[in-house]
Amino acid sequence: MKKQFAIIGLSSFTKRILEQIETEECEIILIDKDPETIDAYKDRVQRSYIADVLNEATIGQLIPPDIDAVIVDPGDRIEVSILVTNYLKKLGVKKIFVRAETEEHGEILSLIGAEHIVYPNKEAAQRLAPILMASHLISYMPLSNEMVLAEVKAPQSILGKKLIGSGIRDVLNLNVVAIRGEKTGQEYSFISPDYIFSENDTLLLAGNEKNLMAFSDKTIVKKKSAISRFLKGVLP
Repeated sequence: MKKQFAIIGLSSFTKRILEQIETEECEIILIDKDPETIDAYKDRVQRSYIADVLNEATIGQLIPPDIDAVIVDPGDRIEVSILVTNYLKKLGVKKIFVRAETEEHGEILSLIGAEHIVYPNKEAAQRLAPILMASHLISYMPLSNEMVLAEVKAPQSILGKKLIGSGIRDVLNLNVVAIRGEKTGQEYSFISPDYIFSENDTLLLAGNEKNLMAFSDKTIVKKKSAISRFLKGVLP
């Protein structure tokens, strides 16, 4: 089944998001109050609406509650982003990405339910596209152009297998730095080759981004905090 996303408000930032995801296998809903904007972009999305997003009933009619994610950016109208985020949360939308103007604005958005606050630039738009396509959101830190460090929820393909026979190292050339799960007390720990993967395990992996995406089926998110905490504990 294709993933389904909605973009509420087409700003310069969300235009870059649209450019990043429109070539993916997904369905995009575009909502904006400006008829000219909708007319210019209607052929690049599956559904488009000219609508007043300040109307809660309108949001309920246009946004399916089981949608994969909604990106909100009504420009510099801070009060609109706050109200729309609140409407989406009440509707039951699980993943809400909202552009914030300031840190204070971001704090308010977090309090009312936005899981992902974005302080945009060109690079942020490029990073957000893989997050939208992800199935499980954990964390990601680029170490160089080729090497990344990422938290990945253990996929179904390795559950019940030992590390030594999982193919993570010999097939995908990825290194398991540490594991966090029930067996480790939910704290990252180094493991032996005989470690058997469980459903709630989170792997801290190092390797090539392409291989990481292949292993995790695009289940990584580019967010530094959890990895940074681990590194502080093991590095001098």
